[in-house]
Amino acid sequence: MPPMRLASHASACGVVAVAAVVATAAAVAALGAVHAARPSPPPRDPAITARGPIATPDVATPAASLPPPEPPGPFASNVRREDYVGPAVCGECHAEQHARWRGSLHAVMNQEADRPGAVAGDFGGVTVAYGGGRARFARDRGAPVMALTDARGVTRRYRVTRTIGARALQEYVGVLVGEGGEETDGVERRLPFGWWLARPGWYPQPYFDAWFGAEHDAAGQPTFDAFTADPAPWATRCAWCHNTYPFELRLLRDPTIGHGPEAHVELVTTERAAAERARLRDDNLLPVDALVTVGVSCESCHLGGRGHADGEALAFAPVGPHVRRRADAPPLPPPGRGRDAPALVNALCAQCHSTPSPRYPDGSAVRNSTEALDLAAGACAGAIACTDCHDPHTRGAGAGAPDEPAHLAACTRCHAALADPTAAAAHGRHPPGAASCLDCHLPRLVTGVGAFVRSHRISSPGDPAMLAAGAPGACNLCHLDRSIRWTVDELRRGWGVALAPDAAWGRAYGDLDHPVGLAWLTRGAPPVRLAAAAAFARHGDRAALPALVAYLDDPVAHDRMWLLLAIEALLGRRLTTREYDPLAPPAVRARQARALAARAATGRLASPR
Repeated sequence: MPPMRLASHASACGVVAVAAVVATAAAVAALGAVHAARPSPPPRDPAITARGPIATPDVATPAASLPPPEPPGPFASNVRREDYVGPAVCGECHAEQHARWRGSLHAVMNQEADRPGAVAGDFGGVTVAYGGGRARFARDRGAPVMALTDARGVTRRYRVTRTIGARALQEYVGVLVGEGGEETDGVERRLPFGWWLARPGWYPQPYFDAWFGAEHDAAGQPTFDAFTADPAPWATRCAWCHNTYPFELRLLRDPTIGHGPEAHVELVTTERAAAERARLRDDNLLPVDALVTVGVSCESCHLGGRGHADGEALAFAPVGPHVRRRADAPPLPPPGRGRDAPALVNALCAQCHSTPSPRYPDGSAVRNSTEALDLAAGACAGAIACTDCHDPHTRGAGAGAPDEPAHLAACTRCHAALADPTAAAAHGRHPPGAASCLDCHLPRLVTGVGAFVRSHRISSPGDPAMLAAGAPGACNLCHLDRSIRWTVDELRRGWGVALAPDAAWGRAYGDLDHPVGLAWLTRGAPPVRLAAAAAFARHGDRAALPALVAYLDDPVAHDRMWLLLAIEALLGRRLTTREYDPLAPPAVRARQARALAARAATGRLASPR
């Protein structure tokens, strides 16, 4: 089949320069505020702290020679370092929200490794062989340590200082240390192994990170160095979305980075701030001593809360005498309109939920963490806010959980007639409970961290671009055993969608009368194959096992792992390393895959050997 269009960005989280900023706001009144002098901030929440004190602010009141600020308004500054108070102060009045937030995933996006319960991985002396070397995960003086020995016998020891993530995957940040535990350069770097809770165990980054290609080169050597930390400091990438810091730092970065409010406003800066801007645009290194909290807390979304703590209303939008609207961007909704302005709510979420991703033919993201961009590009852009479905203070039910009433209410608020179950069943042509709005318009085709998750691009299941290219369609993600001709006929009969399959469809599916699910597995591009594998696993359809097992020798480690997850879900058990070791050398793994394929062909995979 011709390759499915996957419009990929060339770089990863948060440091890519995006050519076009997605405009999520409507034209409304300009931002404006006054800045009142404030006392120095109180101590931060002792339970969730940064690795240093809040630094002296670098942005000051604009000089008289600079362009004037927006006209004064009822809101003080909320972007400068001294405008931030930390979550403990927020919790003094908002105790319920503070308590819920402390149990949320936002609170543990990053954690310091010495925080009780922070480390999920097994640092009990476990050794993992990989690529001719070995990785040992142990503790030294109580601190978790990765000792990575490459194929030449060179060992590098890293003391873990921070964690990244908590529910499905946990990665680690650390510093290089000597035999005595002393730091060598003190630079915190992302470490090359992660603990993947989706299949508990230690894996090199290409196994859970979709940005990597073939695991080995033509000579059979690993293309990823699993025994050396990322050369770039952790604070140049991961830190920007996993922690809370003054919004001014976002405004000082490269203006082509980011889809949040920073795409709409800019700072009127002093000479000192200009120097900080030059430094950030040179190395993109977030000053860790400026963190308000390790992890995502109140003021990542609500912005600096000192004015609110002093009795002012929350502005939500960035304000202050040093903040002005960018000339090349539409304005955000006016300060104070946060909760009833989807454009502003979604822009705040887009600060982080807008990472690069390859795209399906309709523009939907293939990979997660770009939900805000998908929502902004979908059919209901501007009418729905992220918070209509998601409470950022809570942990959430997780991928694969049943639809919650709030999710469906977000749809029926506009589509009121479909709030009636009878009308909804007639529209969807499914009995109540068999399929929801989300199943048809937000299908599970996005590769998450531990499961396939719903797209956030609200779309039609009859999109001709998706169907013609053989991309994952909502109808056949449930009806895996049906043909694409059946799908076309049903769309025409039930919803009046007129589609005319041509030769291109034949190249995508092969026989238009054969089951689409198997066509996706055997003919689809890798993202399509993985989405299909996850769908077969959700439905418990073991007919797919022979086709799934056939790809366990895929050269891309990430793709192999998602197929392995689907196989094990269908079997209801984890394959033993004797049956299949995903970390084994290519020749060993290929031999194991052939043996599994032979067993799958005769239906003998149910029990371990």
